[in-house]
This record gives sequence, structure tokens and C-alpha cells, in this order.
Amino acid sequence: MEVHPPHGPVHSVKEFMVHLLAITIGLLIALGLESSVEWLHHRHMAQDARENIFQEIAANKKDIARQLTALPAEQKRMEEILRWIDDAQKSHSVQPLEDFNWTSVLLRDSAWNATSSTGAIAFLKYDEVKRYSQLYAVQKLYGSVLERNLQERHEMNVFILRIEGGGKLSDAEFENAKNIVQSVKLRLLEFGELDGVLEANYARFLPRGD
Repeated sequence: MEVHPPHGPVHSVKEFMVHLLAITIGLLIALGLESSVEWLHHRHMAQDARENIFQEIAANKKDIARQLTALPAEQKRMEEILRWIDDAQKSHSVQPLEDFNWTSVLLRDSAWNATSSTGAIAFLKYDEVKRYSQLYAVQKLYGSVLERNLQERHEMNVFILRIEGGGKLSDAEFENAKNIVQSVKLRLLEFGELDGVLEANYARFLPRGD
């Protein structure tokens, strides 16, 4: 923004006041335009952030629904593994377990993180930010449960491979294996609870049918 002096000498107070008025009006117009452009930019940032978060939520909602559908079969699988380990402990001879496909869902949070890191969060309404924060806090809790679940499933699979390979396990090791399987079962129940909470929260953000 530049302010130019008069092109010629000012001969009267009236000319000075007219020139000062012109400068003042020009400055006000320039500031108003600059403020409008900045407001439009902030509004555009907020709208982009909302759209990206909505898309992220819609994708997470589909994944949560997929996991909810898979949980009953996974619970049944855990019961089969418990019986299989019990049989192996008693007879020391069992058939290998059939392959099984687990459903592990890693929820997205890149849109929310980008909203925070780019500063777009400052242009969203307070209540809006509060609801997003609560939702993504539940997602973070879900992620910690998933991390523990994957670790326990790894430990469980190590025992299964040892049994299938004909390795000799002590009664204490068999009991440890059963405890790990029971812990995995508990994680599945936690997933069911968190999935239900997340699904209900996602529905509040999305239009019906998404």
C-alpha cells in the first residue's frame, strides 16, 4: 500500500483537507479490500478443512462397519484356538489350524492433523473444533487398543507355530498361551465397544446415507 504526496504545491487549507480526505478514503478502501480478501481466504481454508475431515470420517466409518461385521467370526476363531491349544496340551498331537483372515483397521487422521498444523483450525467454530477433538481422541484410544491387539496376536501366533512344529511346551507355557488368547478375546470386546462409539459419532458428522 503506497501513499503519494500531492503532485503540486498545496495553496490553501481547503486543498490540504481535500487531499487528506482523499488519502484517508483511499486508505480505508484499501484496508477494507485487504480485510475482505483475508476473510475470504480464511473462510476458504476452513471450508477445505471441513471437506477433507468429512471425507476422512466417511472413509473411517466404512472401515469401522467392516470391522464390526468381522468381529463375530474373529470371536469364534478365538474359541477354536482355545480348544485347539487345550487339545494340544492334553494329546500333544493336533492338526494344523486352518488359515484365517483377520480384519485390522487403521483409522485415518491426516486431515485433522493437517487442519491443526496449517492453522486452519483457528478459523473453525469452537463447538466444531471441540467435537472433532473428542472424535479423534476416541480414534487415538482405538489406535492404542489396536497396537496391543497386534502385539498379543503376534505372541499367540508364535505359540501356534511352536505347537504346529511339534515343539514341546511345558504346562506353564500352555497356560501362558491360553492367557494370551483370552487377552486377545478381551481386545475384540474392546474393539466392539469402541467401534460402536465411533460409528455413532461418525454418523453425527455425516449426512444420512453416507
